[in-house]
Amino acid sequence: MKIYFSLLLLCTVLVGCGSAPVQRQDFLLSAERSEHKTTLPPIFGVLQVSELRSSRPYNAQSLIYKESAQRFVLDPHNRFLAPPAQQISTQTRERLSRSGLFSAVLPQGSTQIPEWKLEGELIQIYIDVSAPAKPTVVLEIRYALSNDLQTVPKVFLLSSREAITDASPEQAVIGFNRALNAILLQLEASLLAAKP
Repeated sequence: MKIYFSLLLLCTVLVGCGSAPVQRQDFLLSAERSEHKTTLPPIFGVLQVSELRSSRPYNAQSLIYKESAQRFVLDPHNRFLAPPAQQISTQTRERLSRSGLFSAVLPQGSTQIPEWKLEGELIQIYIDVSAPAKPTVVLEIRYALSNDLQTVPKVFLLSSREAITDASPEQAVIGFNRALNAILLQLEASLLAAKP
């Protein structure tokens, strides 16, 4: 009898713990330029865009939710396919290549010697749910443009807050894409204003 109850208890525990695991979802950032490349000659020469740096927790691939001023939570099931700083570096290079501002845009480590260098740091990237009825995504990036003739680089601190319909991962990534597009438009305008 004890064996029967023990087996029944074991089966109950196994069935109760055997629910289907939550599927992990991976997301990519994208910032498509809606305008066409300018047909004017480039304002700048060759640009090298370095990989953006980022500090913890923003170097994690997990989506980050801000629940209050002091509480941030990493989502273990929804994440970026690659670290956000790496994706934003790629998007920055692609956007500036299509902008027409530079004669060429090179990645970090290129053997060509660039006239201009763009470095950056991902300062913040998170989903703000501290006001649950009004979720927003927050993205902030600091870029620094330099060349050999400048002793001090030109620094641009660019940020965007985008409202999203709900705090689901899909809506958050749509919001991040809009925020990244807004920041890259700000970057283009800042570079244009900083022309030599």
